Amino acid sequence: MPEVDALERPAATDTLRVDRDTLLAATRAVSQTVERRNTIPILSNVHLRAENSLLTVTATDLDHWSSRTIDYAGATIDTTVEAERLITALSTLRPGAIDISYVQGAVTIRQGRSTRKLMTLSATDFPPSKPAADATRFPMDAAPLHRILDVARVCVSSEQTRYYLCGVFVEVVEGNIVMASTDGHRVIQVTHPAPDGAAGAPDCIIGTKAVGLICNLLEDAPEGAQAELALSGSKFEIKVGRSIISGKLVDASYPAYRRVFRFEHASRMSIQAGEFDRAVRAAGSASDGMTRAVRLELTRDHCEASGTAQDGGRSIEPMDGEYVGDDLTTGINLTYAQSIVKMFGPIPKVELGFGKAPSDLILITSDDRPGVIAGVMPMRA
Repeated sequence: MPEVDALERPAATDTLRVDRDTLLAATRAVSQTVERRNTIPILSNVHLRAENSLLTVTATDLDHWSSRTIDYAGATIDTTVEAERLITALSTLRPGAIDISYVQGAVTIRQGRSTRKLMTLSATDFPPSKPAADATRFPMDAAPLHRILDVARVCVSSEQTRYYLCGVFVEVVEGNIVMASTDGHRVIQVTHPAPDGAAGAPDCIIGTKAVGLICNLLEDAPEGAQAELALSGSKFEIKVGRSIISGKLVDASYPAYRRVFRFEHASRMSIQAGEFDRAVRAAGSASDGMTRAVRLELTRDHCEASGTAQDGGRSIEPMDGEYVGDDLTTGINLTYAQSIVKMFGPIPKVELGFGKAPSDLILITSDDRPGVIAGVMPMRA
């Protein structure tokens, strides 16, 4: 069997040589943009463009574009291949160098005596991305950008009728970059010092799918990497190294979510995040799935969570927390509360602030995450 591990110029002049693992990782990354169900065949494909020793793999759903650029040696190529078939073909080959050739509407991948032949569609039919015109561009370290965006998306709505809530709201205010999301039942706001050049960036909503693509890109970024952001009135672009995510912003105005924040609490409870998560999960164990409500009974001497089912089942769980205020009985949605508290991590202490009115937002904060403000609406106890 010929040696296939060296990434050197292939012998044939009409082929290119590339590392199999590198191409497979790039294809898998951009294929997250591809919609599994679509009626336009070209949108199931990835665009392979190889020139000047750089091979760029691109995918789109017409709203978002993802591309990753890797090194190669050999001939040029400009065509599209079905994403899933390319991933399957590459994943069934061994690690090492592979040779790719393009002849008469087909791509042939060879590694030793192994051969994969995939049919193609013309690259001229692949929708190109358009740069964000008049965008505010600024750099930001990839690690903190990933942290705040990943936290801010916790409360993104999935209700398509209120499409303007299906994403993360981004704004630059008083020297800080602020990201927030809400689904009408819970809300979260994350504040971080804005990097140089961010002043003047327009308020925008990055859609749910785009947020997921960006988080995956940032998660894969090497330690110490920088991201380059571009935000305009209708488009965004984020570049990390030789990887780019770009697309359309949600065309809507975000609601004034800050109006539900009330910092003058009638009472408050301090508790370790992991303990609160354990208690509400235990209290919800009696649920029959018809309701996700957990009842909180709080006094200076005793904190307790309980849950009931429609068939009479009941679960009571004490909580190791410190409560200050008048005796209080309220309800909280198990799923919503857990999603927020888990975001803080199991070790930090969180503080739950309860308003004067029964309908006031239950505010959740932690000294360990000073830039994060979250809340969940109470339920009937």
